[in-house]
Amino acid sequence: MLVDINLLPHDERKQSSWLKAVIAIAALGLILILTFVILGTYQGRAVDTLASQLSQEQKLRAQKEEKIAELESLDTWANLDAAVKWAEGYPMPMLPVLGEVVDALPERGFLEEFTYTGAGALELGIQFDSSREAAYYLERISSTELVSDVKLLGVETEALEEGEDADAGVLPRYLARYALTLDREAVKGTADEEEAGE
Repeated sequence: MLVDINLLPHDERKQSSWLKAVIAIAALGLILILTFVILGTYQGRAVDTLASQLSQEQKLRAQKEEKIAELESLDTWANLDAAVKWAEGYPMPMLPVLGEVVDALPERGFLEEFTYTGAGALELGIQFDSSREAAYYLERISSTELVSDVKLLGVETEALEEGEDADAGVLPRYLARYALTLDREAVKGTADEEEAGE
């Protein structure tokens, strides 16, 4: 029998270490791929969560902007309303009104009090020789175009001062009080006509 003795090293070891290296590299690659997949999934979930939070924040912001715009529009309307009320209450030119008040007086009528109470309202105190003249004045002043409403508030008799004798021919005087409401448009139109005529 022949004995076969081979003194050369075996190739099996080289193949097995090379095979072990390939398996180790493949396992490492598989671990890296698996790690990237897990990290990608985690990052994807984080991105989805952030995207949903962002969309909620955008909706909330849009709602708040709508509320702010609504409040601003309400505030704008309130400012506009206040400006209109201020303009309506702004004093109007009194020269044409005073002219009409004086022109309607009788020959012996005297304007004692002229009070502008605002918002187109006047109070007048006028002295007359007789109570009948107070009624005539009421009729004359109510027919002017500048006055929209007139009320006679009352007529008082002025007491005679000491030393004046009723028998000496001194007649009592009558003080009539009137409340007038002016027609703003007519007053402004008359004032504009007077300015244009100058």
